[in-house]
Amino acid sequence: MKNVSLRLDEKDYKILDTNAKVLEVSKNEFVRNLIRLSSIKNIEEFNSNLKELLILKRALSNNINQLAKKGHKIDNFEEIREELEELWQSLKR
Repeated sequence: MKNVSLRLDEKDYKILDTNAKVLEVSKNEFVRNLIRLSSIKNIEEFNSNLKELLILKRALSNNINQLAKKGHKIDNFEEIREELEELWQSLKR
């Protein structure tokens, strides 16, 4: 095992101390967990998931915009209800 010395100002030390106490771990264990959680693999996985969420958000936004445009043109609101129901069902899958 290697030793690392870390200098913190009072504010950062209090944050470290409080977080370690809340999680019921030592300050050393808390720092080790932070290092493990911030690994490149985790960051890449997070970014990949974020990209996927953005793609889904865009698709959903496009569907909502299309429904809004049709809503302005349609006098029969039953058609809108049916399209919204179809959209809702596709989101449930």
